[in-house]
Amino acid sequence: MTSYSIQVDNVNRLMKVNLEKKKYSNERRGRVHLLPFATRNDRTEFENGFMPVIAGAFRKLYGEPIDIKESATSTEAVLQGIQFKEESAERRFEHYLETELHNMTNGNIHDLSQLKFIPLSSEDKARKGELDLAHFVHDTFLAPHADEFLEKLDEMKPQNILLNLFSPEVEQTKKGINKLYGNHLPRIVEQFRKDFLLLLRHPSFCMQYIDLFFVHYTYIVITQLVLQVSRFEKFDENNWIELYFFYQEEKAARWRNGYKWGYRRIQTEMANFYAHEHLLNIVAEVNFSDERNLLYHNIANHLEGVGAVDQYIDSTNRWMKEIYIPLREASRSYIESTSLTDLFQEMYEQIKPNITNELNSRYPKGLDELFNKYFYKHGGSLGKLNSLNQSQILLLVAVSVGESRLELNRLWDEIELRGVYLDYKTREVIIELLDGLNYIEKKSDSGDAQYVKPIL
Repeated sequence: MTSYSIQVDNVNRLMKVNLEKKKYSNERRGRVHLLPFATRNDRTEFENGFMPVIAGAFRKLYGEPIDIKESATSTEAVLQGIQFKEESAERRFEHYLETELHNMTNGNIHDLSQLKFIPLSSEDKARKGELDLAHFVHDTFLAPHADEFLEKLDEMKPQNILLNLFSPEVEQTKKGINKLYGNHLPRIVEQFRKDFLLLLRHPSFCMQYIDLFFVHYTYIVITQLVLQVSRFEKFDENNWIELYFFYQEEKAARWRNGYKWGYRRIQTEMANFYAHEHLLNIVAEVNFSDERNLLYHNIANHLEGVGAVDQYIDSTNRWMKEIYIPLREASRSYIESTSLTDLFQEMYEQIKPNITNELNSRYPKGLDELFNKYFYKHGGSLGKLNSLNQSQILLLVAVSVGESRLELNRLWDEIELRGVYLDYKTREVIIELLDGLNYIEKKSDSGDAQYVKPIL
């Protein structure tokens, strides 16, 4: 008979509960991996850009180790497999190999087949941050469409003897590639799929913008996850939470949507978001589903579908009263809940004061670093603001327009499908930018609609 209670023993083990010694640890990443950010200082500041993260994600797609620091093929190993008639010829070829490998490992690549040679950063903290992000990028964007992407990438692979020399055979595991993170936003991931396949048909443009492309979707998914999970069981991908951006070069103002509904909105939710990570690893510890990374709304849908809400609530209330409350400082008495909405919110309010200030301070910094590197606009007294520079705008317009002209009025809808909202002032600035670059078809004398030309 299926139990619809939380699995108390598993929860207690993860949280290192010891009633005698009054021990409890605010752990995460048991059944749920949510955001790819460390709780310590193991994060990247993107000094080497986003390419090491993308490279790591692609290695995982191919079933290879994400971190190739110790396992990368050396020139010495390549030379041992080749016979040379003269030592001078071997030395010249060795110098050529070292130069090419140096270029590739420093990100100077010419096609996607060379991505695998870009290592993670050598600095330990940055490398750990990139490793976590590489898992997230692979599991969120590449894994759901792995076969299709691998097929397309294989079709594009150049016949390059040098690459074959540096590419060791990797035995694929029969169990498949282990996924840490879930796909909670399939609509935006499907949009990523369409855009990525579009870019693959235009290799030169793809190589020029691939880092910004992956950065964009990573930032949109992470920020939307933060906003949606903060809704508890009302998480609804079809009810998108609008996140506004400025153009980097325009003036900001307090009345603008980019200020009211921009990065401030994310900062507010991230301030105590670790409490959600911790709480989800309690409430998702169930045996009525083998699925990992269940969120509040997934749990509610399971329970309501089989009429087991009361059993689940009773077991969770009991754990809170018998385990959590006696071991943690309570700012107020625990209120037993009779609905999932009240249960999740009451548990969150009890947990939130017990997350240390140090942890709450360190945890959001991973997102801050991503924002600061790629989306930061200094707003003076307005604080930090979401923004897009010219390259990011052109990338968004390119994938939104596609391979044939698009009516200008439809451009904004397409951009919103990719998670970016712009108020009318920013739209005017972007139209001016596109017009200056000759990407706008002028209105005819008859007053026909304006169109945006393809950039690809």
